[in-house]
Amino acid sequence: MIPYLIGFLFIFLLLLYSSPEKQKEHRKLLYVWWIYVMLLCALRDMLGGFDGYIYGEIFDLTAEDLRKGIPFNHTYTFTYNPTELGYALYNVLIGIVVENRYIFLFVTSIIIYAILGRHIIKYSNYPTYASFIIFCLFYFFTFTYLRQVMAALIAWYAIPFAIKRKPVQFFAIVALATSFHNSALFFSVTYFVVNRQFTRRQVVTYFVIGLLLGLTPLGSFLMQFVGENINSQKTEQSLSGIGSARIEYIIEAVFFLWILLSQYRKLQENKQTIAFLNIALLFVFTLIFLVRFSDGGRFSWYFLIGIAVSVANIYAKSPKRGLVRILTFCVMGLLYFRILLSWGLLLSPYKTFLTNGVREDDFIWEENEYDHRYDEDKLYKIW
Repeated sequence: MIPYLIGFLFIFLLLLYSSPEKQKEHRKLLYVWWIYVMLLCALRDMLGGFDGYIYGEIFDLTAEDLRKGIPFNHTYTFTYNPTELGYALYNVLIGIVVENRYIFLFVTSIIIYAILGRHIIKYSNYPTYASFIIFCLFYFFTFTYLRQVMAALIAWYAIPFAIKRKPVQFFAIVALATSFHNSALFFSVTYFVVNRQFTRRQVVTYFVIGLLLGLTPLGSFLMQFVGENINSQKTEQSLSGIGSARIEYIIEAVFFLWILLSQYRKLQENKQTIAFLNIALLFVFTLIFLVRFSDGGRFSWYFLIGIAVSVANIYAKSPKRGLVRILTFCVMGLLYFRILLSWGLLLSPYKTFLTNGVREDDFIWEENEYDHRYDEDKLYKIW
């Protein structure tokens, strides 16, 4: 757990000693922190859950097919999921060069963090604050949900085209994101609301309506109707996981809504701040609309950049010891450590693939390891 604590303490100290006026001065330290958390993710052994084994096996079998001379569009990745061709092609491109799942996961993590850092630097005037928010909300999911994380990062390239009302470029990027994970299609709604100016009353009204819809069967019906046109199998899995309202989603949504409304006018200074405010509101709406779905939080990731940018703006303009700053830090810290502690053995003890062997009592490995040659030699096949 110590490596994860170091990452949190590092960004906490940057947050503590950074000021809105000194964001550029502390940019080098922020880069050092980004490199640290990036390598912590990239060098991991099979941490985070069984999804990593699924992605690893798909890649390994694809790389083996390529070396057998099988045409790239008939390799395992294309037959496993023929509807998400972008991710399949990505597997092929990496598989042409290497044949080892750990190198695949390493390269993928480097790409993810390079793009994520680019988005924060480009879209936020306060990258230290935005990085802290993204880190606390999103970090551990980058260990395991590769396709959906990559889809969200691709979709965020489309934001400037939504603001400038360029539909061809916007929907082309969304289509590319959808080719990595079908759920990225939900990001399309951004184009229709990104430039609108809503009143506080409208926002609260939509929030209440969204929550009521989420708590009723109508929310399930709409989820099924939309999902059947995206991926019927995954929609059935999501619908089968419906339960009672997830109180943590409601608490998180209420907190972010309160933060956004507390400085609502200041977030409507120009087209860009309005755009990211509305994307943040979509994040809140998604949480409460999908409040009964176990995967509801994952759908909200597509709008997470709006939360990071907008809350960072509010944090920067709030008194140093004011309520907004104190609560923001406390809530972000709670969300970070809640995931770290609840995932337990999925993350700790931390181990890299630079050392052979497996972690003691790792039940995920016991249930999901498909190639035990990796146990003795993590790099037994590379080229």
